[in-house]
Amino acid sequence: MHNNEPLHILIVDKSNDEANRFISILRSADFKVDAKLASNEEELQKFISMRNWDLLLAAQNYTKIPTQNIFQRIRRAERDLPVILISPEYDPKTLIEGLRLGAADVVVADQDQHLIKVVERSLDSVYVRRQSREWERKLSVAEKRSQHLMDISRFPIAIIQEGTYVYANEACASIFGFSEPDEMLCLPVIDNIAQKDRNKLKAYMVPLESNHEIMPFEAMVKTLDINDDESDSFLEIHQIQYQGEPALQFTINKDKQFDASISHSDVQQSAEYSAIKPHLVYDLISRGISRSVQSGQDCMLLNIQVDRFNQLKEDLGIAKAEKIAHSLVMFIVQIFSHNLDCGRISENCFVIVLPETTEEKVLELANNITHQIGQEVFDIDNETFSLTTSIGVTLLNENVPSVERALERSKEAIEQLRGDSEVGNGVKFYVPDIHSDEVSKTEAVAITAKLLLGKDAFSIHYQPIVALIDGGSGKEYYEVILGVKKDVPTEEIPEDFINNLFKSDIAAEVDRWVISQALEALAEKLKTNPETQLFINISAQSFTDEDFLPWLKTTLEESQLPENSFIFQFREIDAVRHLKQAAAICEQMKQSQGQVSITNFGLAINPLKTLERVAADFVKVDRLIVEKLEKNEEGKLEFQKLMGGMTGTGVNVIVPFVEKATIIPVLWQQSVHYIQGHYIKNPTAEMDYDFSESP
Repeated sequence: MHNNEPLHILIVDKSNDEANRFISILRSADFKVDAKLASNEEELQKFISMRNWDLLLAAQNYTKIPTQNIFQRIRRAERDLPVILISPEYDPKTLIEGLRLGAADVVVADQDQHLIKVVERSLDSVYVRRQSREWERKLSVAEKRSQHLMDISRFPIAIIQEGTYVYANEACASIFGFSEPDEMLCLPVIDNIAQKDRNKLKAYMVPLESNHEIMPFEAMVKTLDINDDESDSFLEIHQIQYQGEPALQFTINKDKQFDASISHSDVQQSAEYSAIKPHLVYDLISRGISRSVQSGQDCMLLNIQVDRFNQLKEDLGIAKAEKIAHSLVMFIVQIFSHNLDCGRISENCFVIVLPETTEEKVLELANNITHQIGQEVFDIDNETFSLTTSIGVTLLNENVPSVERALERSKEAIEQLRGDSEVGNGVKFYVPDIHSDEVSKTEAVAITAKLLLGKDAFSIHYQPIVALIDGGSGKEYYEVILGVKKDVPTEEIPEDFINNLFKSDIAAEVDRWVISQALEALAEKLKTNPETQLFINISAQSFTDEDFLPWLKTTLEESQLPENSFIFQFREIDAVRHLKQAAAICEQMKQSQGQVSITNFGLAINPLKTLERVAADFVKVDRLIVEKLEKNEEGKLEFQKLMGGMTGTGVNVIVPFVEKATIIPVLWQQSVHYIQGHYIKNPTAEMDYDFSESP
């Protein structure tokens, strides 16, 4: 999900109210929505041309802008813009027609949850396409850099397609006796290989396929120049993509020629297996992922680690511990009767990659390895040692994003194994964490809230709201901010708990707890400063509850505090979705000399119309507007337009999230009444701000 990024949405509909309903649905699902409404074709064309939009929501039966015209304008503007059509009722013909035109989906108007899921799916798809295009651009740059590096390389490099040269660098042309690399193009590569070594390369002279990549190959061969003079060459062959087509890269690596000409003893070969070579391990894991993608069958990664290896090092010393690790690696290699893709990435991490196998087979094999190691006695410097190992197994397939993540998964499996058994000495297959669905998340929030209420483990803090224009109202305003006490372990709190809390049914109960706690604190504060007023956030569950206002009135009477001690604050999206209730609570608050504030203000389509129906005393603009104001000129213009519309309404404007002084002159020029944020003061447990200080 991409809920942390603003969702730029274009809505095609006849009314602000219907557009605001869509915005409210999406904001309730935690999307930051930045929306525009197009009510005619001219506006639609203007907005489509203006920018790249993330999503377009369109009423399917809106006659002023026929559905077919929407898709024509999108294609003409060459925009990658998913369209979701909203149908007044379910009709298979309408659904099929919408999909035929190119819609991502057709959703019935009152199916809010269906709409949210379609929006999530459509956004995921468009973000993937954008990322793909971004990677294509980066690939193009990387290919140009790679071409330049091949051109200047001191190693002879050639690219071969269908057995002929399609590229050679100057070093390659030079060793074969050509004056220019271009002279080699289209010549058969086999002509530069000695007769006796041609069979070694015969398998590489066939047409290549992208989905059946040839494994890398290294060999000592005799090469021939244009005069048929032979020379020894160490040849490295890799399959690559060259100009969009599969090709072979031949590299003559002179640095390896001497090493390859030496006949390696068993001791030397065993040293190679146990040498720590992270780059080689990364390469073999990467090949395993690629092989799985091409074949469609999973490869497996085995991460083998000695149990209590750090204790071994402390007891025996680093040198002897290394000898033990070396012996273990060689024992594991000898278990296998075939060539093995393996390598050591660290002192206590030996990796094996097994191609195209199943979970059952690899677990059987891994358990056999741990069993044989447990039965073996290792002789090191006239001492004998028994060892146990832990093996973490994970899949290598197209869903593994990187080599690093594959290694992390195998390490997580080992940690889980050792967590279950302090000894280790076993095998654990990595199983990804399956997150619970929305229902269980909601239940977790409600259960946690009830526990916190029962333990009195919620906390409230106060953040001052300060007048920017001289004079102000003379009041000292604080916003009451709900939190959780510090002694509650973070692992016991669900992710984004406070935000999700106010969407749950228990929100009204928490609202009443906050009001009760704030009443006690305010009663003490009013003894020293009778001009203090508190902004208290209430959920939609509270102001739509018929019992809330009677409860509030009784509570205030019992506290003997002034009825205007509190300024109740609710979100714009809640006001839009429950317009009648929001208007009613404003009216009843005014009758008792109370005040109301709308927070997260300014993101609805034509937010000023909301103020015509909901008689709020304050509005607090949404954080997204503040962020855009700081970022660019477009954000400033949008803010100016919003402030211009507020002129003459009598509503006080609060700008929150003021984090630095640079934004204050802009706010002052736009006649913002109040500001709030960390630049003024962080939320604290006491109402102790000195309001005589100027911001």
